[in-house]
Amino acid sequence: MEIITDAPRRALVVTPHPDDAEGGCGGTTAKWVKEAGTEVVVVLCTNGDKGTSDRERTPQELAAIREREQQAASDVLGVKEVVFLSHPDGGLEDTILFRGQIVREIRRHRPEVVICIDPYRSVSHTHRDHRMSGQVALDAAFSYAWSHLHFPEQITQEGLEPHQVKEAYLWGSETPDVFVDIENYLDLKVESLNKHASQFSHRDPSDRHKRVREGAARHAKTVDLPYAEGFRRIRFEIGSLAWQFLNT
Repeated sequence: MEIITDAPRRALVVTPHPDDAEGGCGGTTAKWVKEAGTEVVVVLCTNGDKGTSDRERTPQELAAIREREQQAASDVLGVKEVVFLSHPDGGLEDTILFRGQIVREIRRHRPEVVICIDPYRSVSHTHRDHRMSGQVALDAAFSYAWSHLHFPEQITQEGLEPHQVKEAYLWGSETPDVFVDIENYLDLKVESLNKHASQFSHRDPSDRHKRVREGAARHAKTVDLPYAEGFRRIRFEIGSLAWQFLNT
């Protein structure tokens, strides 16, 4: 178990739905931006157009609302940019199109760290979009973004260059092994979640703050902190072959 104290210069957050990133790594995002000046870019994979029980609201209306909410939540945390891929809610698939979109954002923003949902669970189940977004983000970082032979049109036509991500932090993991102290950023995490009003209209804001606080306290017990966000870390040690490609 390790407490992460060094923030990256650049981080890319790949999130399946509006509000997932704020719940999973909102405190870490705010801390890194405010304390270290980290440039954080959020890639929102779906438009969240199925996230309601209101039968009077159309998917198109909801998608527009949730895009505005995501931008507002990201602004609270100090995110540099939100990239809206706008896949339909529940429609993420491991396709060449989706993979190429994530590779493009890795090459465009050149993060040291990719943050995404842990797609692997053995005890509990999770939303299909969560699994797809996490898996494709990891594959894009590990197998594709560093090689000029994958998605070469991004290099020849768009002027991008290959990029090797150093590591990934996976939130929502059943086995977190690294932790970030977010004691001073609980309020910002809750404030960012509050911007997703379409998802929390029937819930008491004080209850939301309580749940965030309790969740952060559970993670923190492992490393003797008051409040923390926990992640499973993956280091992308892809060997000398990658460096040979990157330096030719």
